[in-house]
Amino acid sequence: MWSRKSLGDAAREIADHLQLIEHVKALQTGQKELGQAVAILGDRLRAIETELAVLRAEVKLDALKEAQSVVYAVQGGLNQQMQDLAVRMATHESGQARLASRTTTDD
Repeated sequence: MWSRKSLGDAAREIADHLQLIEHVKALQTGQKELGQAVAILGDRLRAIETELAVLRAEVKLDALKEAQSVVYAVQGGLNQQMQDLAVRMATHESGQARLASRTTTDD
């Protein structure tokens, strides 16, 4: 028959075994929670990457708009200088023509 000592040892062994089972269940639950957390982090990372791509595109668009406005400003300045030069040349040519006509009439 079973002695008290052997019954106590058997009870302890069963309790240890049940405790191990509970620990395994807790570990499995923890693994599932970690897996879900990793999946959530993956989703968030993908969302952030998408937002960064959109932000990069917006920054590039803003840079292009700024470059375009600089080009337009430079172009406008060059056009104004060309118009001024054309006016000065026309004024100079008409002055030379008047001078030439005076010179020929004076001769």
